[in-house]
Amino acid sequence: MTTTTTTTTTTIIPEEPCTLIPINLHNPAEFAELKQQRRKCGWDYDDANLIAWRDKQDANLKSFFWITVPSQSTDANAPRSIRAGHISLDSYANPPDPELATADRSNLTIQTFFIDPVHRGGLGRKAMDIVEAMASEEPYGSPKCKYLTLNGLSRRYFYEETHFWDKLDRVRPAVCAVEWYERRGYVYWKSEPRYHEPLLEGEDAIIWADFLRKPLQR
Repeated sequence: MTTTTTTTTTTIIPEEPCTLIPINLHNPAEFAELKQQRRKCGWDYDDANLIAWRDKQDANLKSFFWITVPSQSTDANAPRSIRAGHISLDSYANPPDPELATADRSNLTIQTFFIDPVHRGGLGRKAMDIVEAMASEEPYGSPKCKYLTLNGLSRRYFYEETHFWDKLDRVRPAVCAVEWYERRGYVYWKSEPRYHEPLLEGEDAIIWADFLRKPLQR
């Protein structure tokens, strides 16, 4: 009797590398591209916000980066990398909150984080890994940094107050960002009313945010 053995070979394709490149908002082309990405994000896409961020960059309070991946295009004239999103590591908060961020960089906060939907699937995790490593090192972070902080749309809007989305001209996110951050080791410590959002009937709603932080390992 002859026994035939079938061998299955699995090819593991390595993940694409992720690189963070500083954003230059004094460059009109980069300003326009960031504005386009913010429109996709749905938050803070008007010129006033982008100019305010540029001012924070100039004051050395906002370290703002393109999240880039290699281009798969075979066109020799195509850019070698794609700006798939953006993220910042900041030493300020608006409104000011010393628990969230301080100018001496003893607390730093991750803000202005967006990944284009066509590039999702692990890229956000890789970008966070890089920013978290930056936080304890100069020039963007500090060896004195004790906590990395962030905030996101409160989880209450994904559970207790799901009806809230019916009042807005936006789609409910597929993922609760706060829970995603918790899986990365961030710990919830407070909730506060934080953002203004226009309702469909024309009024303004104040939206709650959940705040999380993670101690930096020494």
